Amino acid sequence: MAGHDHPVFSQVYRLLARAEDSGAIGKARTTVSEALHGRLLIVGLGPAEDLHHLPATVTEVVAVEPSGPMRRAAAGAIAASGLPVELLDALGEDLPLADNSVDSVLFAYVLCSVEDPEQVVAEALRVLRPGGTIAVLEHVVAEEGSWMRRTQRLLAPAWPYLAGGCRCDRDTKAVFAAAGLDVSDLASPSLTFVPPVAPSLVGTITVGPSAGR
Repeated sequence: MAGHDHPVFSQVYRLLARAEDSGAIGKARTTVSEALHGRLLIVGLGPAEDLHHLPATVTEVVAVEPSGPMRRAAAGAIAASGLPVELLDALGEDLPLADNSVDSVLFAYVLCSVEDPEQVVAEALRVLRPGGTIAVLEHVVAEEGSWMRRTQRLLAPAWPYLAGGCRCDRDTKAVFAAAGLDVSDLASPSLTFVPPVAPSLVGTITVGPSAGR
């Protein structure tokens, strides 16, 4: 999907994700992945940095990634993963998957860049089996009144052009809560020294039988 292609940013992000993997972000990827199992949906595969963090309880992966450069950047990690990975050129807002067809879902640095995060979460809940797990690793809006929030507000107009469509001030926790999900196990650490994307949302959500349905 050419409108989602950002060739330069894709290469920069691939290198950045690899560099961050040995630090706090890499540890967070491992931590949130521990609860994943069965057939896993990864929304926004990117350069596939998450694959080598997945536990043995994940048996197969279906991933959506609308960016051609990102899909190409992911090829090596997919080949090295040892997992069956089906990579689809598709949007999170319109998943080409059947209802109740995955056991767990991973959102890792993706909800900041989608056009309609509410619809993406709704689609994830549609394809997730009741009792399934959502793992979350996102950067989010900072606390109102903080210097970080003021920095985000200043940079927000330009940030999508610099970072492949990313919004540095999205209230992703509110999106999950509005979908009827229990967000009490989501923590809010700072995982990077880059001010606009330092505030994070990290943890897992166990989806009840009626959530979002």
